[in-house]
Amino acid sequence: MRARPYVVYLDQNKWVDLARAVKSPSDHPAHHALLTALSRNVETGRLVLPLTAANIYETQKTNDPAQRHNLAILLATASQGLVFRGRHHRLEAELIDLLQAIHGNAPMPRAPGWFLSDVFFEAFADWNDGRLGTMISEDLVGLVHREPARTLYDYLMTMPNEVRTTAVQTFSRSSDDLCRRIEERRRQHAGESFAMRRRIHSALLMIDEIDLILTFANRAGFAWKTVSDIGDKVARRIVEDVPTYYVEREIALRLEAQSRCIEENDLRDMQSFCAAVPYADEVIAEKQFVNLARQAKLDRKYSTKLGTDILSLADSLEGLNAR
Repeated sequence: MRARPYVVYLDQNKWVDLARAVKSPSDHPAHHALLTALSRNVETGRLVLPLTAANIYETQKTNDPAQRHNLAILLATASQGLVFRGRHHRLEAELIDLLQAIHGNAPMPRAPGWFLSDVFFEAFADWNDGRLGTMISEDLVGLVHREPARTLYDYLMTMPNEVRTTAVQTFSRSSDDLCRRIEERRRQHAGESFAMRRRIHSALLMIDEIDLILTFANRAGFAWKTVSDIGDKVARRIVEDVPTYYVEREIALRLEAQSRCIEENDLRDMQSFCAAVPYADEVIAEKQFVNLARQAKLDRKYSTKLGTDILSLADSLEGLNAR
């Protein structure tokens, strides 16, 4: 008996394939049959299909209202409004768990699905995240808890067009800035070996994240004030044993080794893989990122099944129902 439902992450193109099957079942019979089986297993509680921030964003940026409706109703219904928690929340839990283990303390008690939320905007940030101030009221959070699928659909479909397009443009500008910084780093370290680039990336990650790491450690009762308080050994373990950091580093190293430029879509896929690969039972995504994850042996490290063909889920469902 499973302690929790089977968790499957689908990247956006797979949701688009299923949306086509909803619109034209006779043109896509295999996908329509799969969707029927997925829905049945979601209804019985055997399966969950949580979304990432990228799924929500890519649906939101769809300009054609009819196409956006088709995607939004499918995502909201099939996911039941469930999402992978955002990076900030996952990192705090992952870091605290590591520090507890390093110091021989009992792990923090967590529900089997602690990395999921039925409040859709927690794919981006928890509603009580101090960085948001008092932007989100408890009443609103309560409403989303009560009706997660409907409120997700409403968010995707009723946002004023000018607000929606401004949000998309703002994200794209931020992504462009990050891509430029990544390209500069690639140029600086182009002649280094893979092993050296891994060490450099680990060091830069710690530098970029040190304030966040110290904040989380202090919340957990570890009185760190500077990098020297952490120590080299623990610092190395933070990058190696905190899943979000490890996946981010390993995929980034292989992505940056390619000859093509880094694009905005790469950043969203990276974000999704950091959220899904360590926690999902199965990830179905595009060939490039699945290959990068396999090269990094992330499927073995986290016991996650990786695939590119959504129709292969039929076999997983058969095995699930046979238990």
